[in-house]
Amino acid sequence: MELKQQIKRFVENLAVQFAVDAVRSYLLHRLENITAADCYTAIKNKVNLWQITPDSDKTYIIKKILPRFRKLVIRYMDDITPRLVLEWLRRDRPDLADVIEKKNQWAYADYEKEEAYKWLASQVENIKTNIKAVLSEAG
Repeated sequence: MELKQQIKRFVENLAVQFAVDAVRSYLLHRLENITAADCYTAIKNKVNLWQITPDSDKTYIIKKILPRFRKLVIRYMDDITPRLVLEWLRRDRPDLADVIEKKNQWAYADYEKEEAYKWLASQVENIKTNIKAVLSEAG
């Protein structure tokens, strides 16, 4: 591989990592005030997180994050999976991961573990669908 291609790949990988870090940081910021009990309630009530996301946050995503990383978002959006989000939660918010995985004090919660994971998966897919819709409108 020639040097130009190596540099291009390095810069692209760096940009992807920066975009992922930005998404992850933003997600963690949004979850700061969310408790494990809130997560439990959201699962039980099948809360749609995109619908309850404040318009100011949606505007921030649409006006600040997406234009900056549009190409990367389009290219790598499908790499953001429920499994990856759960991995992030395990590292950064294990209390929320415990609710989804029914561990520790949530082991006897009155829902099935599969129900919680399906809820997480539906949230990830719903958010991606809404972001893709915004991108195609701006397209």
